[in-house]
Amino acid sequence: MKKRFIIVVTLVFTALFYMQGCSGRYRVNNNRGIVLTAADSLKIVADSLMRISKPIMGYRFKITGDFDGDHKTDVLQEHYTDSLYLKEAAKYYVSTDTMFEYSDVSFLNRYFNRQSFVEWNEKQIKLPGGQLGFHYIENCGDINDDGKDEILIVNQWDDYSSTNTAYIYTFTNGAWLEVYKTPVWEWQFPPTPSGSMIPGLFGNLEYGTTEDGADNAALEKQLKAYKFIKYYPDRSIEFSGRNAIGIFDDDEALQELEEIGDREYIKKHYKAAMINDSLYFSPIKNPSIYYKAIKGASLQDTASYLLPLDDGAYKITTRIFISHPQSPFK
Repeated sequence: MKKRFIIVVTLVFTALFYMQGCSGRYRVNNNRGIVLTAADSLKIVADSLMRISKPIMGYRFKITGDFDGDHKTDVLQEHYTDSLYLKEAAKYYVSTDTMFEYSDVSFLNRYFNRQSFVEWNEKQIKLPGGQLGFHYIENCGDINDDGKDEILIVNQWDDYSSTNTAYIYTFTNGAWLEVYKTPVWEWQFPPTPSGSMIPGLFGNLEYGTTEDGADNAALEKQLKAYKFIKYYPDRSIEFSGRNAIGIFDDDEALQELEEIGDREYIKKHYKAAMINDSLYFSPIKNPSIYYKAIKGASLQDTASYLLPLDDGAYKITTRIFISHPQSPFK
């Protein structure tokens, strides 16, 4: 860890310690006639970082669709603003020396209390985002058969993890309502133009920026062409991500799995089916959902009756039949 970063962290924790010590304006005296408050210490850190950095505004998602069912085009616009929701602010910073890091970006955005949200201007409705805005937003069509388009959102948190959650919202009764969520990895999604996190297998440790117009145009084209949710003519949708089966969170199920083994557990609790020449398994309790089996598996190959039941980090493909009475979107 670099020396300057150690000094920054020390100042921050010193400030927070005294802020928590008691109510009111607590002062620190270093016996040299200099008196600092916790707020003073934080300001010193912020000012020093701003002196060695250049702000990068970053990308703003803009999504169109018919989200209220009136057959007119609606516009959802991402904003990343100052603490008063008034002025667009920078998401990222590039260094004017060699010492500016991701932790510095995190500190500045928290210190300045940046506000992240996607807004439906016509209705003056805001949907909050993460500390660094949104990692991905998609108009995912009429996914619940209500005559309106839904949106899929992945927030961009300033954490050190590449694991995240994709949320699907529908607009009803004058507000956004969450109707579904699924675990994902951030590296599944294309990077955003101008500036983006660089997710790896084990977390977000850095970010990248570019001010080249051609590069940003190519990145935006790639981003707009990407679709997380794929539709099929049989009124089903399909997407891939982190294991969404959930058995690894169920102690009773894990105990049974350990006692009878993977193949017997799957044969007991799942029904096998061939869809588009691929083997899927559907939970008997909810036949609207199917999970894709290992590549090349067949109904005749009983040894292939394996799914990553107890591994939350496994990548799996989920297929959901929208019109089924037990669809999670009903």
